[in-house]
Amino acid sequence: MNSSPNRTITGRSLDRVINFSDAVVAVAITVLVLPIVDIQGPTDTHSMLSVLSDNSDQLIAFGLTFLILFILWQGHHRVFENFVAIDNTIMWINAGWLATVAFLPWPSRLIDVSANSAGAGWLYCLTLFLNAVFLHFIYQHGRKHPGYLTNVDLWSSWVSISFVFAVAFGIMVIASILVPAMALWLLFLLLPLRFFVQQKGRLPASVTRSSSKRRN
Repeated sequence: MNSSPNRTITGRSLDRVINFSDAVVAVAITVLVLPIVDIQGPTDTHSMLSVLSDNSDQLIAFGLTFLILFILWQGHHRVFENFVAIDNTIMWINAGWLATVAFLPWPSRLIDVSANSAGAGWLYCLTLFLNAVFLHFIYQHGRKHPGYLTNVDLWSSWVSISFVFAVAFGIMVIASILVPAMALWLLFLLLPLRFFVQQKGRLPASVTRSSSKRRN
């Protein structure tokens, strides 16, 4: 690595950045599950079905956010799969991406899928919008520096999967203000949306192996 302000980061240093990012996602999921652990179990007068019914909003919010965090992590993984080097600019953009991941459990705790929770709903969707924007910026910075990439042709288009999600989340920010109850349920469509658009972002096995060899 050189000593310039925007130095190139490769090899083990790049692996540490990726491992740290994975760790932040794992911590966010841990924080997300903590309120579920505090739910009181069944008693002689309160069955398990009653417990699930009484806490259904919280459980649905947990399931939704867990699914979203997995999709966000998967997108981050696919983008960084194509990098053999990054620089300080990507490091700072990635820090913004990580900040949205670490922040997400809080609005998740506030949303109520069965009520008019416009205040928390738009904040939840805004956090997801910013997350997708940060990842798209990483993608675009990589396209401007082909030497950082394993396969330049893989990112020939300026439209990335994260851009598609940014547009979707931006629409949901508006929808969560106008029709909050419906907008939050629409987030469950993220999984089929991911499967629909991910083909362009999938790395061939040969590229993945090449990336691993070049890092080592």
